[in-house]
Amino acid sequence: MLVLLVAFGDPLGGWSERIIAAKPSHDAQARGSQIRMPASESTGEMILPLTAVGAGRRSVAQPLPVAPIAPAQSIPLEISDAFREVHLLEGGETLGDLARRYGVSLPSIIWSNGLDRGDALLLGQPLRIPRISGVPYVVTDGEAVGDIAARFGVVPDAISAFGPNHLQDGRDLAVGEEIFIPGGDPPLPDLLLAQGGLDALAARGAEPTGIVLEDETNLREGPGTDYHRQIQLDHGRQVALRARHAGWLKVEIAGVAGWIRVDMLQIASGLVDGLPETDDFPPPPPRWVWPTWGTLTSPFGARWGAFHNGIDIANRAWTPIVAARAGRVREAGWCSGYGYCVKISHGGGVETIYGHLVTKPSVAAGDEVAAGQRIGSMGSTYDRVGGGYSTGVHLHFTVLVNGRAVNPLTVLP
Repeated sequence: MLVLLVAFGDPLGGWSERIIAAKPSHDAQARGSQIRMPASESTGEMILPLTAVGAGRRSVAQPLPVAPIAPAQSIPLEISDAFREVHLLEGGETLGDLARRYGVSLPSIIWSNGLDRGDALLLGQPLRIPRISGVPYVVTDGEAVGDIAARFGVVPDAISAFGPNHLQDGRDLAVGEEIFIPGGDPPLPDLLLAQGGLDALAARGAEPTGIVLEDETNLREGPGTDYHRQIQLDHGRQVALRARHAGWLKVEIAGVAGWIRVDMLQIASGLVDGLPETDDFPPPPPRWVWPTWGTLTSPFGARWGAFHNGIDIANRAWTPIVAARAGRVREAGWCSGYGYCVKISHGGGVETIYGHLVTKPSVAAGDEVAAGQRIGSMGSTYDRVGGGYSTGVHLHFTVLVNGRAVNPLTVLP
């Protein structure tokens, strides 16, 4: 009795095929010798018979036609997880190294670990290694296997027959469960590919990294709150650390470089001190804040038959007054018409005036002040000789552009 045996490799990594051979109808003695031919590069072999052909010629060994093979029996291996292991990223390792070592595609590692967002890689970071190339997917309401298969361009059986998905018994998918799509290969986000393509992604490895501590953490254009916000980051995002300056860190994430205050990040001991100190950032943009708080009692424009070149904000005596924008104090003390006052030059022809302070200002001519820095307190002083007058405790606030008064409400936030 001759047995024809075909052994197949497992394209899904979780299945083996057992083949029952058809019973031959010829006498084994009459069919001559046998040769062995590979059936797969990795598993099994095919045994084929030989026969003599060609009357009057030298006999040549040649395989006979293969008889139909009996139906296969598929027996799933006991594989409960789509991931063969969790690998802790070591120093010097790259994503490309892991893809080659475990024989899966680079995108499979990226999708399996949420690296499609462009976060930095942390030394010792746990990375899920899939058994085969593909992509994990979280089921949403109303989805069936066929819907998901069509989305990823695979046949439904590729999903249902993959052991770790536990769908062989035809059960329905559960909303929120993670399944694995063998052969799924969605395109990577442009924000990743724009940074050098797959070669650059393959070369990525662990680097000095900080973890965002709070939701809605601002990534700013420079080291300070005067700088504009670029993006906001949620808790748990990982940023690459590049440099430091005065309690702020220059970081990078998903191709965007910016600054985060050091206390907004979880950072391993010693990493910050090892970063280079830098002054390579632009000057802060103009930022306006309200110079005090209270009731707007007199607007900009015509008043009492004259022109009011600012706004009046009333409150109780000693209410704090702050610089409405960063700049240099041009004059501070007793001012003609205003009583105690402060005048600040902000550059570009812009100047602000703060009148009727209760007493001598807390800053002096030549001082550099930041937006929001206290410069004095609200009062009701005025200089009658200079033509000034005050009807009660308030701040008179004027904004000049190239010497011309403009309505402060057009620049205040």
